[in-house]
Amino acid sequence: MRRRHRHTSALTMAKHFPSLSRNSDLNLNIHMFTEDVHLSVIPIGGRTEKQKNFTVTLAGKEKECERASYIIGDLGEFDRYDLSGMVCDAVENIAKHLAWEGCAVYEIVTDDDGEVHVNSFTSKRLVKLPGWFLQIIPRSDWQLWEKKWVIIPASKIWHIEIPIVFGGCRGYRNTLKRLKMFEHIGPPFWKKDLEIGIQSQAFDFQKYVRCTEIYYRRITRAWGWNCRDWSQERSTEFFTFYKMITFRWAQSVLREHIVTELNNLFDRLGIVCELKVTGLPAPSEILKIRKDLQEGAITFAQASDRVSLL
Repeated sequence: MRRRHRHTSALTMAKHFPSLSRNSDLNLNIHMFTEDVHLSVIPIGGRTEKQKNFTVTLAGKEKECERASYIIGDLGEFDRYDLSGMVCDAVENIAKHLAWEGCAVYEIVTDDDGEVHVNSFTSKRLVKLPGWFLQIIPRSDWQLWEKKWVIIPASKIWHIEIPIVFGGCRGYRNTLKRLKMFEHIGPPFWKKDLEIGIQSQAFDFQKYVRCTEIYYRRITRAWGWNCRDWSQERSTEFFTFYKMITFRWAQSVLREHIVTELNNLFDRLGIVCELKVTGLPAPSEILKIRKDLQEGAITFAQASDRVSLL
């Protein structure tokens, strides 16, 4: 397994904006949440011990399946030589972009040999217009990309967003924005006072931490995120597992959404082939498992095993 070589020579869009990356502040809450969202959306490396019936197939004629596999290969981060690993790498990479930005965008290009490729680029400064996409390049990056803006037909862009059940791109970005508002380590004024040796008696740090934890869980309740807190200091054992199963449900929804969008892309490119990912817990199955847990029909361990992809 090695990192893929990208086909970027024919790209029209600017892939990234270094000036915006330099100015972005790393927020711990956003980092943990986005990482948890995309990890284990699908078995890592195409292997799972718990889901014995997991399979990945391409349904279609050999030539069409070959064309589909080329597209899937472009979407992954690494070169892989088995279909299962290739698909899992591609799905996880798409999920990573969705988790970071709320959407994933790819330019559809044709190389000198007539082969179609899809190459990712940043969704920052991207404006969707009727029939077109406009990319506005930051002033600091004009020299790097030798242009100030790019406009391209929508037919040359593959654009995928977070499922609408989680608010779509706009709603998801709002969730990330709200996650950034408060930090566990304390508000700015409190940290500034500590730096100069002042400790305010009027500020209750423990109460602040408790309120922020309630806040984080409230704004991510659609996902069932537990903020990486498996302790039961402020939660019952049942609710801890309930949230874990809800999070697996959310990841299952995201996985099926990505697979559906991939098949839509094949259809759009005239590739008569269908990607099928089977043997993993479907969203409806996970909700049934959660209901069984609520009714006491299964144990915590059984529920955990049935939704795990490890």
